[in-house]
Amino acid sequence: MKKLALGLALAAMAGYVIYAKLQPPPPRLAQALEKAAQEKKLVLLDFTGSDWCGWCMKLDAEALGKPEFLDYASKYLVTLVVDFPQRRELAGDLKAANRAMKSKFGVSGFPTLVLLSPAGKVVWRQEGYVEGGPYGVIAPINRARMALGLPAPATAVATVPSQPAPMPSPNVAVAKPPVALHGAANDAPKLQGILYARANPSVVLGGHQCSEGESVRGMKVVKIMPDRVTVEWEGRTEELTMH
Repeated sequence: MKKLALGLALAAMAGYVIYAKLQPPPPRLAQALEKAAQEKKLVLLDFTGSDWCGWCMKLDAEALGKPEFLDYASKYLVTLVVDFPQRRELAGDLKAANRAMKSKFGVSGFPTLVLLSPAGKVVWRQEGYVEGGPYGVIAPINRARMALGLPAPATAVATVPSQPAPMPSPNVAVAKPPVALHGAANDAPKLQGILYARANPSVVLGGHQCSEGESVRGMKVVKIMPDRVTVEWEGRTEELTMH
């Protein structure tokens, strides 16, 4: 059963990636907005770490890669996947464009979804994983379309489950050590040091020394690098940086 579930999840993610690559969305934001204006669509920016971010993969498998969302997106969205992979290298111009969009929209963690009107105004933003499957993403997009006076599919509106309360969205505070994530309760464990060795790297997090895969008060250490640490915290993948 586990192998079957993994296969289905990988198939869903593959479907979403193929859709995003084969869809005619232009590679630059200005062109995407122009296309959206011509076709009365909205622009969805999907900021992701496709080959390392666990929550991004989960969102792709359970929502963005599902047939319901793919069908909806083909009719109502111009989708741009703004990817920051770690296991493969992007072309230099694409990497630079992605970094520019990340800075422009103040994205500090993955996944982050940013919905734009054809005029380039942010009309919805989701930081972190979205519950509710494909309709958990479709519902707020439909509400944004209706608020802008654009048509939204009645069937999708009628079958959308009630939207859960948004999850806390911590931000990364990049400063001189110690560095901390600041969630709603401001109780995220602090990064106090990186002990980097290729054989067995570790970090000091919230007063505890831990390796990759270990957790401290709900914060999981995903990957340790010489100058930064990738963690999962309250439904988001974040980077803590030491200077």
